[in-house]
Amino acid sequence: MSLKDPENMLDNVISNLREDFQRIHEAPEQPLDDIKPPKKPGVYMIFFEGKLQYIGSTKDLHTRIKRLLSGKKRYHTLARKLCEMRGWEESKVSDFLKSKAIIKFIESSCIYRARILENVLIAIYQPTYNKSLRELLKKS
Repeated sequence: MSLKDPENMLDNVISNLREDFQRIHEAPEQPLDDIKPPKKPGVYMIFFEGKLQYIGSTKDLHTRIKRLLSGKKRYHTLARKLCEMRGWEESKVSDFLKSKAIIKFIESSCIYRARILENVLIAIYQPTYNKSLRELLKKS
């Protein structure tokens, strides 16, 4: 069994990351409650309280962001963490995100490419709500 040329594969991954990194940083910031994301894979960055708070990837940007805006803990990690950390009910999370959050997102050619970019962005920016709930609760 032969493997594909690993150097060529790595070059392709790095090239894709550079392209996607540039695209996400050039993407416009939009109020979270006023966007129409596509039903495609992609990466999204959520800002509130003056800073980047959460980075995610998904196979369907439209559905994922719609679920986040519902504020239901079972649908989104950020909603669950906001409920736990701040003692909020789900409706408070939804109202808060709709009125205070800003989002940037880009489509991706596939979920795997989106997940690679998500993990690189998390490693670089270390957004608050991408940390484990246990770690977040220790700090509060």
